This record gives sequence, structure tokens and C-alpha cells, in this order.
Amino acid sequence: MLVLGGITVELSAQDDHFLNDISHLVLELNSKDEYVDRADLLSRMSSPGVWDANEIIVLLEVTTHFSVSIFGEFGGEERQILASKELHGPDLYDGLGEAVEILLDGHENYPNMILKTKVVAADPSSMIQALSDNVGVSSFDGSESSGNPGDIDGVNEREQLVGLAADDDPDKSSRLYDLGTSLLTRFQRLGNVDDIDNAIMQLQAATNLTPDDHPDKPTYLNDLGTSLLTRFEHLGNLGDLDESLARLQAGVTLIPDYHPHKPNLLNSLGSSLQVRFKRLGNLGDIDDSITQFEAGINLTPDGHAGRPCLLGNLGNSLRIRFKRLGNLGDLDNSIAQLQAAINLPASHPYKPGLLSNIGISFRIRFQRLGNPGDIDNSIASHQEAVHLARDGHPDKPKWLSNLGISLRIRFEHLGDLDDIDNSIAQLQASVNLTPDRHPERPGRLNNLGTSLKIRFERLGNLRDVDDSISRLQVAVDLTPDGHPDKPKWLNNIGNSLRMRFQRLGNIGDLDDSVSRLQAAVNLASEGHPDTPGWLINLGTSLLTRFQYLHCSRDAEACIAQLSVAASSTVGSPSIRLTAAKSWIHAAITTDHPSLLAACECAVTIIPLVAWLGLSIPDRHRHLVQIGTTVRLAAALAISLGEYNKAVEWLEQGRSIVWTQVLQLRTPVDKLREVEPELADRLLHVSSLLDQGSQGDKSRSDHNRSPEEEARQYRALAKERDDIVEKIRSLPKFHDFLKPLRLKDLAEAAKEGPVVVINVSERRCDALALVYGVNEAIHIPLPDLTSERVTQFQIEFNSLLKAGGLRQRAVRDEEEEIGGDEGCKRILAELWNHLVNPVLDSLAFNSDPDTLPRIWWCVTGPLAFLPIHAAGVYDTEESSRRIQDYAIASYAPTISALLDQSDAPHKSFRHLSAIEPSSGRSYIPNTEKELECIQRRLHNRDYVVLRKAGATKERVMNAMKECNWLHLACHGTQNAKDPTKTALELHGGKLTLEEIIRLNLPHAEFAFLSACQTMTGDEGLSDEAVHIAGAMSLAGYRSVVATMWSIKDELAPKVADEFYARLLKDGERPDSRKAAEALHFSVKKLREEEKDIKMLSWLPFVHLGI
Repeated sequence: MLVLGGITVELSAQDDHFLNDISHLVLELNSKDEYVDRADLLSRMSSPGVWDANEIIVLLEVTTHFSVSIFGEFGGEERQILASKELHGPDLYDGLGEAVEILLDGHENYPNMILKTKVVAADPSSMIQALSDNVGVSSFDGSESSGNPGDIDGVNEREQLVGLAADDDPDKSSRLYDLGTSLLTRFQRLGNVDDIDNAIMQLQAATNLTPDDHPDKPTYLNDLGTSLLTRFEHLGNLGDLDESLARLQAGVTLIPDYHPHKPNLLNSLGSSLQVRFKRLGNLGDIDDSITQFEAGINLTPDGHAGRPCLLGNLGNSLRIRFKRLGNLGDLDNSIAQLQAAINLPASHPYKPGLLSNIGISFRIRFQRLGNPGDIDNSIASHQEAVHLARDGHPDKPKWLSNLGISLRIRFEHLGDLDDIDNSIAQLQASVNLTPDRHPERPGRLNNLGTSLKIRFERLGNLRDVDDSISRLQVAVDLTPDGHPDKPKWLNNIGNSLRMRFQRLGNIGDLDDSVSRLQAAVNLASEGHPDTPGWLINLGTSLLTRFQYLHCSRDAEACIAQLSVAASSTVGSPSIRLTAAKSWIHAAITTDHPSLLAACECAVTIIPLVAWLGLSIPDRHRHLVQIGTTVRLAAALAISLGEYNKAVEWLEQGRSIVWTQVLQLRTPVDKLREVEPELADRLLHVSSLLDQGSQGDKSRSDHNRSPEEEARQYRALAKERDDIVEKIRSLPKFHDFLKPLRLKDLAEAAKEGPVVVINVSERRCDALALVYGVNEAIHIPLPDLTSERVTQFQIEFNSLLKAGGLRQRAVRDEEEEIGGDEGCKRILAELWNHLVNPVLDSLAFNSDPDTLPRIWWCVTGPLAFLPIHAAGVYDTEESSRRIQDYAIASYAPTISALLDQSDAPHKSFRHLSAIEPSSGRSYIPNTEKELECIQRRLHNRDYVVLRKAGATKERVMNAMKECNWLHLACHGTQNAKDPTKTALELHGGKLTLEEIIRLNLPHAEFAFLSACQTMTGDEGLSDEAVHIAGAMSLAGYRSVVATMWSIKDELAPKVADEFYARLLKDGERPDSRKAAEALHFSVKKLREEEKDIKMLSWLPFVHLGI
């Protein structure tokens, strides 16, 4: 005889009741501990393999009705005893009896339990068949058996036991409880609402009969609360939700912390709080939910079977709070908790749900940060969850829906039609599996309707938009006004109605669109993170109606919605930037006076989109094509006569990553005088961010995963943001690290004018800063257009491609570079329509003996054109080329020129890294180049690294010791990831990202005698994403670089003349004269090489001071 949990089991191999009694024990456990999977249990009982200690403990739970939390209290000694048994097949059942005695005999919490057990071996196959026949459990192929449907889950037997119990029977409460849990189990399997109603009634009766000091009272309250929550989730009655929380809270209050079931009750309470937050939106509920889950985890040891559930639920609540408050720390922590929970065998019943939940978190992080790996991980997790879910599982529709959503999100970003078709298929399957009265049906219909709308946008099939509207309408009709998701459903149907109007022109659709979208905004709770998106959609429909009906009220309402969305303190920066861009468009369309405010809002948001907490590649990904918005804002400011504002915006909205890196290295001497601790903390955190950049493997902790590294990096960035805000609250530090105003930027023009060229689709203009003038000088360029400049870039790229100018090499005569006529035409156009108007406006005179300096800050496609050589070359006529008027340099930003007054360092040490053995083609003239440099250096201090000696490590170390640098090697562009653009050294590549992280405060000058070192990335034309820019960021204030490939035989000639001019008379060389030296070196090259092709001398450029 075995007495467990009030159930007496006679165990005999010859007694058929053995099988029935064991099956009831399985059902008993299933009614309380949902992580037990009966089909998996049966499969394992028939397994011929060895059972380890943990597996035995799990099976003991099933066959003895004890919780794992009891067994979890035992140490390694007892587990080793079990493990040593190596129980196989039929021996398992004898061993289990002995294992119970080993683990529980004399346990202080169970002194009255009868533990003498006799288990006789039974044939596994007959046991499995009998279990299936007697219980009606699922057979292994997932189909229902033809067992005894009249007593499925033991309900009839328990009803009889309750009926036989007198009112004063001390066992009546336990019998009521057993009946209630069996009814709950049957409801979960079959969905009959009468069962859940009856279950709650029985559990309530059991609870009422049980005094508060009874040890079972907390469990009864917990299961009653869980049943009420289950009924709420199926029927949506808020009263059930409140009652659930009341019962669960009472259960947690009654149970002591040391009780092994306390974590289970905390888990139930946290889950109910989570559900109520999702329903009502009270932030206190989600905070309390997280608190309950964390308390349960703290009480649950590692390895405990209930720990994954707690971790998973905590991860869900953290993700839900992120969606409301936008704190990335919550989202990262959510993924961390779910990853800790998910390490379970594929057969574990928790596994699909945890996979689906982590898939949601990955998807949301992708939508916030844009890392493609996150959306791929999301889809893979959802697919595995669906694959593992057995047919008929009550959560399978939810997991299908989650998969469909992630597929749709990936389609919206990558455009693969298979993704949107698959999304609709998964979402339709989810809807088909969801009962009509199920509370999740509206949400699943909404998801399906949204994907249909997205496909209509791509393919234009009217049936898709009609189906979308019909699905979304049903979702709206099924959802009460107080439901937190109703605004979302209304928003989506409003969008679909507007799209159908745009296709068919039915004004009724447009009016309905505005009405639904307005209702969505009206119903949104204060501070809801989706509100900016809903306001954008409402503004878009209002603008559409204004364009159709020309009603001024629609125009005003449109601007009002969009301005609120753009200025919102909630929502992601990317959504707010979308709102600001829509605001700009609406203000232009309606001729609204808020246009300048809209532009300023957009420019202010742009740096937030490329947040410092992202890796540099991720920041660049967010900035692709974003420069068009900045250039449009500047063009609009110019149209309104706000020239200073235009310059400030172009400075603030361009070279954003450049600015962020420089700010990490900003001295804080003045701050230290006031707040030394705050200054030191800022420097420390900034240094960690500067060194890390999410990719510096030399500094990373190899014990942490990339996910953990990225999470820590984002946490540091958030900490730095908080420190900076605290600094700005100090007196006299309000503008700390804020964008510079024009009066400060004008200091950059001390040695010559700085000219910013803005290329926009609306207009093209030059804005010049002249030292001593506190206003930007506007120079209209009416004959220059964005289309024209783009065409110049396309034609110039064709010339470079035809000339094979992609790497430094020796060329045979038949490979000689051509393209002179094309070059001359483009350079003449640039002279006539851009450079000459600027020089005329600034009163430049042609005097070769006293050439002044001029710096160009170019935008858009101009970044890829040789402005520094603009002129008319089809005639010998002088005074029609920029070289006759000025020495031209480029600057990535105006701010980069602000330290030009600093004197050169007293010390001088030159590094030459020449022709590393990179595996690429040999560059013979690099040896001659080195000879020229050494001859000019004479007896000055220098270091030479050649061939195999020029390893990446040695070059990087030498760069820290030398303040002048000359590199003669191959350079490569990486179109997919610009940060991997590199200089090829021996044994490895020195990438752009690695150069940026060097931080060389004593560096002065770098000569990059390699190919394409100032080529840049077309999608990031305003970000100076090239090797020369990286060198400037690393600390080199003056850089000679190349816009495309150079001829190997010409490089030594340019270098020789360059160093001859800089290193004359034994003086300490001055890097501030590098631009002048390059100017005359190239001039001499052209004079001596009469037949030189234009594409051979044009690529040499100067960047910086």
C-alpha cells in the first residue's frame, strides 16, 4: 500500500487496478503541475535507456504526487545514490520504490507519510496501452484514443466521491478540490464552459470549508485563483480577473517563504497581475508582476523544474513593461531571462511557449534597434515553437500568430514576398484554430487583417484590402471600448480604409478612415507608446482628405496630430522622426507656418535614432539615406532666410557617428573644477564605450556571449546619457555637449573660409563661414540641381569603372587610364555652377604666389566628386580652375577644424608602413616611395615597417608611438559593412572601425598612399565613412588620402615632392602646411608628366587642417 496525498494505491503486478491507480496519480499531478506531459511520460516509461537522477526525480513527482521542490532540497549525495542505480526498463519500477525511501524516509516536513512501497515490475507496453485505454490520454501520434470518454480526466469518479462525503467529513474539502482540478483539466482539453464554471464552484467550496491555518489552504486559493484567471482569459469578464487576484494574493499571504510551494503561488500571482496590466494598462500591475516573479526566482534553486516557468514569465513581464516605458534595459533583461529559461529538452512542455515568447522579444528589439539578426532569431524561435507544438495544444493558435507577425515584420524590412505570403498562411491557420468566443480571436483577426493590408500595398490586389477591412471590422466589433487593444484595431482598419480610398476614390472610405483613427487616438491611454504611430496615421488621413476636399480644418488638425507625435516623450526615436518628416511634408503641402519648427524637430531627433548604445554598424544602418531629411530641412531654412539655422542643422545632422566618438573623448577640465566625481564618472563610462564599440574582441570578456556584450554596452550608453543630463542641470553647464551655435562654428574659418554645399531636391546652395563675420554668407546656386549632381556622380563612377581604378597597381600601356573628355566636362560643370559662384561671392583673386586656403564641407552625391579640382581644362586659359585661386581641403564637419590653432607637438617621429605581404598583388614602387621618404627624413626620428614586418599589431602599436604616419599598401572597400573597409597589412586587415577606436591624442599627420581611402559609402554620403575620416577621428588632424585608385608609378613622385616641401631646412615639420605641400606636389606632377591622364592626378586630396 502507498498512501500519497490522500490517495491509497494498492500495487500489484497481477492487479489491473494498479494501472488505473497510477493513471489517476498522473492525472492528479496534471491537474496541479502543468509542466508534466503525459504522452512524454509514457514515452519515457517505455524507453530502454538509462534513467539519470534528475529523470528519476521527475518521474517520482508523477508517480508519488510530490513536488520537485521537495526533492530539490536534497543534496548531491542522494542524487548520486539514484544515479548509481542505472535503472533500466522493468527495473525502473522496483527502483522507484527504493528511491522514494532514499529521498523521503524521515524527511522533517513529512513525518506522517507512509513511505513503505512495493512496486512490482510490469510490462511497459501493456502499461502504456492500459494507461491510454483507462485515461483517454493522447496516443503518441497526437490523435485522441478511444478510451472512456464518459470519465475523461476522472471527473465522474470524483463526483461520486464528493456525493458520498457527508458535510462534516474531514476529507470533503480535499474531494471537492480534486473534483475542481479535474474539471479544470477537462476544460483545458475540451473547452466546455460548463466545466470551468463547475470547477470554480467546487474549488470555491473547498476553499470555504478549509480554515486559514490548514496547510492546504494556500494551494486551494492558488488553484481557485488560477481557474478564475483561466475563465477570464476565455470569456473576458473583468470580475473574474479581480477575483483571481484577490484569491492568489490571499494564498501568497498565507504561505511561509520556506514552503516549497511558495514560488508556485508567486508565479500564479505574477501571471494574473501581468494579464490585468495587459487588460487595463495600470503600470503598478506590471511592476508588481515583475516583483512577484523575481521573488519566486529568489526562492527557487537552480535546476528546479519550476524555475524555467518563473524565468519565462519574468521575461514576458519585462518585455511588456518595455513596450510601455521604452527602457531598453527591460527588453535586454527580458531576453536574458528567457534565454536562461529556454535550455530545456525539446520534449519539455514548457519549451514551445518559451520559444515563442523569446521570439516576441527578439522581434520587438529588432523593431527598436534594427539588427537583422534579431528578426531572424525571432522567426527561427517561432518556427521551432510551432514545430514542437502538438496538434490540439490550446496555445498553438497563439504561437502561429506570433510567427505570422514576425514574418510580416521581416517582409516590411526586406521585401521577400514569400515572407508575407507565409505570414498570411500562419495567421489564417491561427484564426481557424481559435473558437469564436475566445478572447484572443479579435487580436488574431487583427494580425491577419494587417498582413493582408501589407500585401495589398505591395501587390495591389483589391481582394486583399477588402479582406483586410472585413477581418479588422470583426476584430473591432468583438472588442469592448475599454479594452486596451481596441485603439490598435481601430488604427489598423483606419489605415486599410485610407488605402482603399487611394485605390478606388470612395470618399466614404476616407471619412471612415479619419473617424476610426480619431477614435483610436481618443481611446488611447495616457503615455501609451503606440500613440505617436496612431497620431501619424490620423494626420496622414487628414492630409489626404485636405488634398481631396481642401478643407482648412483638416489641414490644421493634420499639423496638430503630427506635431504632437513628433514632440512626444513616448515612442521610439524612429517613429518620432517619421512623425517629424510627415509634419514637414504636411507643412509644405498646406503652406503652414510651423514648417521651421517641424524641421528643427526632425534634426533634433536624428542623433537619437543613431543612439550611442548601438554598435557603429547598427548606427550606420539607421543613418542610411537619412541625410536627405537634414538637407531638406537646411534647404527649407534657406528658403525662409534662416542661413545660420541651416548651417547649424547641417552640422548637427551630419557625421553623427563622428560627433559621438569625438564627444566620448571631450576633455572635462571645467566640469572637474565644479564636480570632480561626476567628471571622473563621465570619463570612465565614456572610455568604456569608446574602447568597446561592440566589436573590439581584444577588449571583450570572452566568458560573455555577444548578446551579453551588447546588453552591457547599451547599459553603459544609458548610464552616460543619465550622467550628461545630470551635468546639464548644473549652473553654467546647460549646453554641455549640445550642438554648437554658429558663433562658435565660425571660429573654424580662422585660416580661410569654410564653405558648406547643401544639395537638396528643393534647391542647392552654398553657405560660407568667414572669420570675423558672425552670419553665414548665403550663395545661391540656381543652376545646380540634385538631379544634375546625381547624374555627375553616375557618370564619374562609370569613368572610374572603365579605367579599372579600384586598386593601386602597375598598369600596362594597353590598360592606360582614359576618360579625360568625360572628366573635363564634369569638372567644367562643377566650376561653372558651383565653385566659380562661390569664389566670386567671396572675392577670391587669382594670384598663384599668395594662394589662400578654402575648406569644402560637401553633402549628398557631391561627396564623391572632385570639387577640389573643379575648372575648365579643355583650354590653356588661366583663371578658370580652382587651383589658380585657392588651396582646397575637405572637412567632414565644421567642428573638426576648430582646433587648428593648436601648435604642433615639439616631438616628431615618423612611421612608414610599406608594402605589407597581404596576399594581394605586388606593388613594386612602394620600395621607391620608401626611399624617397627616407631621403627626405634624413636624420630625423623615424620607424619603418616593411613586408612581413608590417603586421596589424605592430603597425597599430607604432601608430601610438609616432605622430606622423605614411602607409603605402592596398586598401579595400566593403559595400555591405562600411566599417569593415580596411587597409591590408601583413596577416590581417586594419579596419575602419579599429582605426576609430585607436584614440591617438598626439597624432598629427597621415599620408594614405593607398586606394580609395576617401571614397566613402553612397548610402552614408554625409557620414564620412572612409579610412581618411577614421584617421581623423583617431586623432590625425591632417590627412592626405585618395578618392579612388592611384597609379603605382606616380605615388613615389607625389610623395617625394610632398616631403621635400614639408621637411626642408631641417625645421620641425608643420602638418598644417600639408595641404599646401600636396597642392604644389600635384601641380608639379602635372607639369612634368605632360601626357598624364586626369584620373591619375585627381584622386589626391587633403582632409582636415
